[in-house]
Amino acid sequence: MNDLTIVIFFSIALSGVLVWLLTSKHKSSRTAATSFHPKAMNAFPTAKHYVYFPQIRQALSTTDFQYLMENAPSKVAKQAIRERRSVARRFLKGLHEDFSNLARLGRIIAALSPEVSREQETERLILNLKFQMLYALVWLRLSTGNLPLPQLEHLTELVGGLASRMDEAMAKISALSAGQVPGGFSA
Repeated sequence: MNDLTIVIFFSIALSGVLVWLLTSKHKSSRTAATSFHPKAMNAFPTAKHYVYFPQIRQALSTTDFQYLMENAPSKVAKQAIRERRSVARRFLKGLHEDFSNLARLGRIIAALSPEVSREQETERLILNLKFQMLYALVWLRLSTGNLPLPQLEHLTELVGGLASRMDEAMAKISALSAGQVPGGFSA
């Protein structure tokens, strides 16, 4: 097969996947700028929760808790702390959803890639295990009343890094389908 045949086959396969994703029930409220048209991007299973970490960090900070304990009635401060931990648990659930969506997108990209190395697959497996273990640790600590802010930040960084890699891979797919890049890509 020559290069033109591979590009044509890849473009047809990518178009099929895009049609499937556009007609499926995957929804996303992500509005970040990418190389894809915004309406088409909404059909991709992307990350949308991890970007709210700065607000979560502020709500869970020790200075915020100190301020509440010093300035609010005790009952109100304790209620606010409980509610903030509840928000942190929902944020954690959102991070899990983000990671799952990005992992699914990574598998789609890998399936379309002309060459996927064993190293890439091993890296994806290790990243998945790392995320799952850290997620379980953070969930457990949140459930016991602790505030694992450094671990939550690390978890958010994992999701953010994976989101960046998926954006890069999608940009390469876009360029490849347009015939601009002669080489392969990886997720």
